[in-house]
Amino acid sequence: MSDEEITSLESALKSKDENTITEITMNHTTEERLELREKYNSKFNRELLDDIEKYTKSDLCTLLTSVYKDPIEYDVELLYKAMKGIGTNNDILIEVISFRSFSRLKKIKQKFKEKYNKDLISEIKSETSGDYCTTLISLIETERSNNSQPDIENCKKIAEELYESGEGKIGTNENTFVKYFTTLSADEISIVGKEYHKKYKKNIVQVIENEIDGDLKKLFKCILYGLISPSEYFARQINGAIKGIGTDDTVLIRSIVTRMDIDMIMIKKYYRKLFGKRMAEDIKGDTSGNYQKLLLKLIGEK
Repeated sequence: MSDEEITSLESALKSKDENTITEITMNHTTEERLELREKYNSKFNRELLDDIEKYTKSDLCTLLTSVYKDPIEYDVELLYKAMKGIGTNNDILIEVISFRSFSRLKKIKQKFKEKYNKDLISEIKSETSGDYCTTLISLIETERSNNSQPDIENCKKIAEELYESGEGKIGTNENTFVKYFTTLSADEISIVGKEYHKKYKKNIVQVIENEIDGDLKKLFKCILYGLISPSEYFARQINGAIKGIGTDDTVLIRSIVTRMDIDMIMIKKYYRKLFGKRMAEDIKGDTSGNYQKLLLKLIGEK
């Protein structure tokens, strides 16, 4: 990271030259952008993110500040804002917690405490309740099995337990779903789902749709997507953000920023398969200017 480039970025910010700001940002990886931010802060004794917010505007500003954050920092801020003030943004709470690994959630919990001097678990308890609350906390505090060779007979028994706790009784015993959805490995969940379908002629997603309500239903579905097909979930999220009249830029930015270094190639493949169009073309049709240029760069397109 050259000193000249850092000076150029500051000059571009002060003159509100969004073309140059975008070009400099596009020319670097996530790691390089973090280094650039650190050197910028040191050189000018100011926070780069503050300058971006001061000199840029609208969706481009939101996108720029997002891509100059460490992924853990970004998640922590998402969670904090989701629970700040009156009401809770459960969609963000569910998405962040259900799609992060146990090791990453440990780092998020620690960073949350460092940044806001608040305990993440206590904050979740104050904002949520019941089995929904229990499930969120279990995902953060319980290490999921990593068993890649499931015991078939045990998976059959779990499938039966899930049936007896849901479709096989009046009312639903959500505790059984919480127990297995927060502890089984991806391979175990997959086999349980196959055994359930084999015996009861329904897939697990259908069972959740019919037997579980509200935010807990959303959470269980996201847990399954996170274990079995995260790329499909985010392809659907991005499509939902840009289809119809208007664009949900909050969802669009969050989906791209959180997945750009993980599975963007697979997300684009799922998008084409599910919706019959290239994701880049839909983004071009719904966005413009430097905001569009940067989004396309982040998904590996032009």
